[in-house]
Formats: sequence, structure tokens, C-alpha cells
Amino acid sequence: MHCDEAARRLTAGESGPELEIHCSACEECRLLAEDLAGLGRAFARARAEWAPSPGFRVSLPSVPWRKMAVAACLLVLPLAAWAAGSLRGPEPRPDVSVLLEPRITATPSDRQLLGALFLEESQP
Repeated sequence: MHCDEAARRLTAGESGPELEIHCSACEECRLLAEDLAGLGRAFARARAEWAPSPGFRVSLPSVPWRKMAVAACLLVLPLAAWAAGSLRGPEPRPDVSVLLEPRITATPSDRQLLGALFLEESQP
């Protein structure tokens, strides 16, 4: 077993005969194993004996990725709306000449007939 593999297994909390043999022969890995075991004991003792006071507060710094996420949304949402609108294709444009030409109808509507009757009666 190489030191890299032994260090990985030690930090993962694994154990076994190969690891014990390597640590007995390698001074560096044996010291790492002792340090990790000491840390484990210290954390266990701290969990058992220490309780935070009511005034104990931890303030975490603001996370910069939140600002980046908001900025990304502000950029992506309008672009997505524009892309969705462009997928529909161009809207048909009305023919302006049809709107400007007077309509000639063969039969006048009731409104036109009533308007003509009232206009004729009101003229002297």
C-alpha cells in the first residue's frame, strides 16, 4: 500500500490489516493516524461536554453566488422571452391600402339607410 492510499483511507475513517501494517512501517502515516484519532477524540469530547450559550451566534457572510444567480436571471429571462416570441414568427401586417380605400357595398346597411332617411327629412 502506498502513502496516498493509506492517507485516503485514514481520512475516510477506514481501518484494516493492510492499513495497520503500512502505518507500523511508515512514520508519516502513523503520525497522521494518531493526529486523526486525537481529533476524533477531541470532537467527541466537545460534543459531549460543551453546549453553546444562549448568546452564541454565528454570522455567515453573504454568499456571492446568490448575487450572480439574480444577475443571471435578470439577463436570461428577457432573452428567453424574446426567443419564445421569435419562434412564433412575424405577425401578419395589415394591408394599409385596404384600410384607406372606401368600402363600396352593393346593399346599404340598416344604419346607412336610417341615416339617409333622417338626413333627407331634416333638410329643407
